[in-house]
Amino acid sequence: MLIAISMFFVPSLSAAAITHLKADDIYLTPGGETIGIEIETNVVVIDTYSVKTNVGKVNPAKVADIRSGDILLNIDGIRIKDIDDLKETLMEYKNNQNKPMNILIKRNGRLLTKKVYPAKSKNDTLSLGLYLKDNVLGIGTLTFIYNNQQFGALGHQIKDRNNSLKEEELVFGKIKRAEVTSIKKSTNGKPGEKRAIIGKGEIGKVNNNTITGIYGNINTHSNLRSKNKLPIATQDEVKLGSAKIYTVINGNQIETFDVEIISAEKQSKKDIKGIKLRITDERLLSKTGGIIQGMSGSPIIQDGKIIGAVTHVLVDDTTVGYGVYIEFMLEELGIIVE
Repeated sequence: MLIAISMFFVPSLSAAAITHLKADDIYLTPGGETIGIEIETNVVVIDTYSVKTNVGKVNPAKVADIRSGDILLNIDGIRIKDIDDLKETLMEYKNNQNKPMNILIKRNGRLLTKKVYPAKSKNDTLSLGLYLKDNVLGIGTLTFIYNNQQFGALGHQIKDRNNSLKEEELVFGKIKRAEVTSIKKSTNGKPGEKRAIIGKGEIGKVNNNTITGIYGNINTHSNLRSKNKLPIATQDEVKLGSAKIYTVINGNQIETFDVEIISAEKQSKKDIKGIKLRITDERLLSKTGGIIQGMSGSPIIQDGKIIGAVTHVLVDDTTVGYGVYIEFMLEELGIIVE
């Protein structure tokens, strides 16, 4: 439920990086802050299109068998880091427009070279006929900070408008402060959303994007680490009944809202819908209509312990949603809860 507006990735944790800890020994700084998430990707093909030229429509990329999902790496040996690099290369190529461009792409892990003849559009610019992306921007909610250094957020894998981002597409990412300016209220069948302004100051770096959320390091100067820490509860401790979530619905003020845990499925492997909850807080229902986009990652608290994070809304009943157990999020930091 990240709101997409458009990473340097750490390798998988090795056995040496795994730490086994008892749940009673783990204390986390709870989140609840709305955060802006900026992910820089490689230059990835979204689709191709036909270019209008003086001799009709042509689709250079399609003719050269460039496809959606391909990653552009370089052109004639010149590295393409972002869309601006591609624009500059096309401008410099104008005097050689009758020659093909040798474009190195990556497709499903394979390196391929495609010869593309740029098309000269009616406005006298060269085009490859490509829709591209090189970043994803959105908002979500910080879940926790561990050991004053590492954070977990969002509760699910970051996605763009079309699909989940593949690991090979990602270059690096960062999180920033965000201020909620308004709320689009949920109605059944139409989840609402937080609308927010993303600040300029970076508060952390994203270095992992997994099915249970995004993870990284909090900047040392951030004051997010100053709050009181809370213990965690394993899924065996989660019970049906009352709980709380921490989230922001106005400005940057974290508030506590009442929810009810209506189902707690026992799970042996990572999943993001182990907890099912209902919003019962009348003020939150009045303001948001239930769970809204941008709320994912909001920590769920029961009996003073962090049990998980909000991940999804039930579209047919927006007062109901799902959550991921906190122990699955901690696994992404190499912490096995015993």
